[in-house]
Amino acid sequence: MKNLIEEGKTIDYTLTEEAVASGEIVVVGDMAGVAVTGGKTGDTIALAVEGVYELPKGSGALAQGKKAYVNVAEETGKTIVGTASGNTFVGYVWAAAAAGAATVAVKLSI
Repeated sequence: MKNLIEEGKTIDYTLTEEAVASGEIVVVGDMAGVAVTGGKTGDTIALAVEGVYELPKGSGALAQGKKAYVNVAEETGKTIVGTASGNTFVGYVWAAAAAGAATVAVKLSI
């Protein structure tokens, strides 16, 4: 197709506020992705917006197939929660995670 710009598996983003490590969740507007590489303020990095990633989980159990959201208000960093209100949609819970689990597998979907 001559109107295809790119496959859309990653998006370039210039870090504006803080340094980011590879694998961290980054929220851009109303979407979220996972940093492919690390960078500091002013660097342009790629964010993955497709795939399944193991991400830090916030409080509460998460059921497989439910919508997953980034809780940016967490004191310890961005985590995945099941509550939409005030949070940013990131995808779907790929595998259930118990309340005490530290991480959860999430299928990114924007």
